[in-house]
Amino acid sequence: MFNLSLIAKLKKCKTGEEVDAVFTSKKITDYAKRIEYIRKAMGNPILGFGNTSYSDYVTLRSMFITDSARILMK
Repeated sequence: MFNLSLIAKLKKCKTGEEVDAVFTSKKITDYAKRIEYIRKAMGNPILGFGNTSYSDYVTLRSMFITDSARILMK
């Protein structure tokens, strides 16, 4: 089950630092869990990478902030 208030907070983020701060405030350090929350906030796009490492997290966070996934899904 996802924390809907956390997802709402993520959707308001404009920078990667703000995304990190949301997760830090909720004490979520696991990158796989962070990725799942970001994907949920993005509307669950299907993306083809491992989804568990720090670099996967940073890539997805960047896509989230720049709205790149929406462009790819059109």
